[in-house]
Amino acid sequence: MRKLVVFIALKLMLFTAFAQQRPHYSQYVQNMSVLNPAVTGIYKGRDLRFGLRTQWQGLENAPKTSYVSFSMPISFGGDMANYRSSDLGVTEPVDKDDMFDYSGSMAHHSIGALFINDKAGPLNRMTGNLTYAYHLAVGERSNLSVGVGLGVNRLGLDAQSLVFDEPDDPVTASSGQINKFTPDLNAGIYFYSATFYIGASMQQIIKNKLAFDGSFNTGKEVPHYFLTAGYQFWMGNNFSLTPSVMLKAVSPLPKAFDLNVKFAYRNNFWVGGGYRKNDAFFGNVGFNVANIVGVSYAYDYTTSELRTASSGSHEIALRLLF
Repeated sequence: MRKLVVFIALKLMLFTAFAQQRPHYSQYVQNMSVLNPAVTGIYKGRDLRFGLRTQWQGLENAPKTSYVSFSMPISFGGDMANYRSSDLGVTEPVDKDDMFDYSGSMAHHSIGALFINDKAGPLNRMTGNLTYAYHLAVGERSNLSVGVGLGVNRLGLDAQSLVFDEPDDPVTASSGQINKFTPDLNAGIYFYSATFYIGASMQQIIKNKLAFDGSFNTGKEVPHYFLTAGYQFWMGNNFSLTPSVMLKAVSPLPKAFDLNVKFAYRNNFWVGGGYRKNDAFFGNVGFNVANIVGVSYAYDYTTSELRTASSGSHEIALRLLF
């Protein structure tokens, strides 16, 4: 019976091996760190963010994703020894006048952490990364950063939640939680200023085997490649429009993309929406309070065949900037 549990786990993992292994996000623009470690420590101060996504409402055991991220610029040694961490990083322009006064950050180091929990049915994946980025000044108004994230994945299988022909089998009942620990490595690059950003990143650089038992090792993780870009247009002094795009490549799946647009008032209140290829349309709304607290919500309307059984997906994000 133990081999049967492992065999079922393998089938589940082989299914994910030919699909998106990392979770979807409709609000990654609000927290790019879930895609790219190079954004670590972009902003002045200590940046703490939380997110929760419940996908495909109405489907039993549908994916649920939560995350916590933290980052901050740091100063140590050399020319940076005379600066405080609060002197480093950039501040988002609130209006067009602020944009003209915007200046890029001095070159600096930054550190952070990212924790993600992604559960779908009997499978639960937890990822913890420590992140580092170095931000290089490019002229007076832009920066180029490179970053890495290194950590551990825990892929767990809840064997007790699996359904067998003999539900009272004592071997099955005692199987419990089966865990697999693997290393995780991500890397990225990010070029940004007051009005635009463009970034590229790679997740799951290490192609770990997806197996709970040494006898079954044909499944594996595959690298995920992301390319993101956006540009902010100002309409008068207080209103702005920011279209953006994300391109995603996960072999052997076809290339995918997200299209987004954000309409904001003084960067304090915004509404927006987007389209994820072959998956969903989504809309979002959010607000900032004194550039310290930010709250946003997104709703996905499913366009795939799952729409007949799902009422959509919900996602909420919270930001605290100290």
